[in-house]
Amino acid sequence: MRLHQPLPAGNKRALILSLVATAILSLIPISSHATVDWNDSFEYANDTALKAVWNASCLGNPGVSTLRPFRGSKSLRLVYTGHVSIDPGAGGCFIDRYLPAKSTTLYSRFHIYLENFTVDSRVGTKMTLHGEACCYPSFWWEMLFGTTGFVLATQGIILNNGTQGTQNTTGGTIPQNQWACIETRLTMSSPGVDNGIIQAWINGTQVMNYSNARMRAATLNQRNSPTAQFQFVRLYTQHGRGVIYYDDYAVSR
Repeated sequence: MRLHQPLPAGNKRALILSLVATAILSLIPISSHATVDWNDSFEYANDTALKAVWNASCLGNPGVSTLRPFRGSKSLRLVYTGHVSIDPGAGGCFIDRYLPAKSTTLYSRFHIYLENFTVDSRVGTKMTLHGEACCYPSFWWEMLFGTTGFVLATQGIILNNGTQGTQNTTGGTIPQNQWACIETRLTMSSPGVDNGIIQAWINGTQVMNYSNARMRAATLNQRNSPTAQFQFVRLYTQHGRGVIYYDDYAVSR
């Protein structure tokens, strides 16, 4: 049996004041730390409605689907049919969505479902791009060389020998045949300084954490620009076989 003793008068007053303060605080709006530019659950009526928001190179792939939603009734379905320019009929269709303004930092979060997916063994499978339309560097979130290992390919950096190349950063594995939550943070390096930030999480576990990434050159060098920022997001059906679904794709500057 549990015995309950009455509170002394002083404790009662303190409790009442605490409850009143809590009630007042609950009425005050609390501002968030970052503005979410969009959180797209792909609940569009059809692919034409999707294309009104995302610039599409091919109508229907990527396309809106009711087959495998993560939340709500729909998700985005991407069908990969092989290696572009090698396998007959394989295409590299994409959709783009632009940010309201450019930024040197971009956060993203999306849910992804690999349905019995085969990653291209030659060059890998491209998933989603973060970057700027005019110039390098650009950032491809990919899976490479026949596995679902998660990779960031930083494209268009200036290597030590002065040529333009790509830097691959690896970390974690995306599971097959289940929804996985991917979260990323990218911050452009200072021009000419290897201090760019790359961070990524899969299902809440951090798989990348680098603060010394090479990104922007000190001056315009080939197509690498010291003023490059994040301007748009791309979803791409390039290289690989199978189906990938996306849902709840959110980005924030």
